[in-house]
Amino acid sequence: MSSMRSRRPALSLNRKPGSSFVLRHAALGAFVASLAFASACAPSRTAGQRQGAAASAPVQRSIVLRLEPNEIEEIRLEEAQQAVETEDYDTALRIFKDLLHENPTLVDAYTGMGSVLEEKGDLELAESAYSRAGKLDPQDFGAASGHGRVLEALGQAKQAIRAFQRALVIRPADLDANIAMARLLLATGQADAAVAFAERATRLEPTNGYAHLSLARAYSKAGRGKEAIREYEIACELIDPPADVMLALVNAYAAEKRYQEAANAAEALTRTSPSAAAFERLGWSLFRVSDFAKSDEAYRKSIELDPEYWPALNGVGVNALNVWIQNGKDPNDPLRDEARLMLQRSLRANPDQPKVAALLLKYRL
Repeated sequence: MSSMRSRRPALSLNRKPGSSFVLRHAALGAFVASLAFASACAPSRTAGQRQGAAASAPVQRSIVLRLEPNEIEEIRLEEAQQAVETEDYDTALRIFKDLLHENPTLVDAYTGMGSVLEEKGDLELAESAYSRAGKLDPQDFGAASGHGRVLEALGQAKQAIRAFQRALVIRPADLDANIAMARLLLATGQADAAVAFAERATRLEPTNGYAHLSLARAYSKAGRGKEAIREYEIACELIDPPADVMLALVNAYAAEKRYQEAANAAEALTRTSPSAAAFERLGWSLFRVSDFAKSDEAYRKSIELDPEYWPALNGVGVNALNVWIQNGKDPNDPLRDEARLMLQRSLRANPDQPKVAALLLKYRL
């Protein structure tokens, strides 16, 4: 853990008059806080463990102020890392707790504890651990980036942005931090700012598909459709795209009125990841290229997969309505009944559709 970072100079309590008092009292505060925090994080010991610990514990414990681990602490941190690698998180947390009892300013123990708690899903405790590490050493990249990840997972996007900003000041060329910043800025409605970080990510690693995917999403939100399509296409060549990415590409083609390409992409998606959404997008795209029969077929397949998928219900209803109109609006035509039935089902599934309600009224369905 600590070997991955540059070494920090040990703190001295006697650098100049007056500083000793402040540092000692800061250390005492950190020590007390670390005892309470570490006790909350680490699993409780058994009676035998407590008895053994009491027998071997020194009578008096001195407080150490040192950001960097010494040789013994390095060994203990390695033991914790080995425990993490075998998913023995309880042991790792106990080691971190013991280290913090002896040295309440050991940043590696806090970041290690944050990482373990993050892995376990204890996000609130992980946030506290990363936060303490960052306050002790504002130049610790792992603390800043870990804090950002956990804050994002907790839904605190604005605070996460500030954490990743600190991380990028320390390490501007970190790919994951740049992608995270782009993602968070998009989530907070700052598309243009997100573009800058996503573009940097693609410059850092031009063959990283996730960097191009990040840029595609940023371009799309920024209204730069043609560029978004290019980045989606590059991403799909570099990675095996999940279904939501392919759907995003279909929608990007549609936004640029490239309907045949949208239909081609949607058809490919129905083969690799068939879903109601995929077939609905295929039906919509085929409708746009005037292939109404295949459009209707795709919409119906969507409804087979999800009878309440209202966009596909609308598709079948509108297709039936168009044919009924072309046939002269015969009130006894079964297509009129089908259009009414499908549009009404759609409204029941999603009542907030004023355009569908208007169609029913306009054609007296």
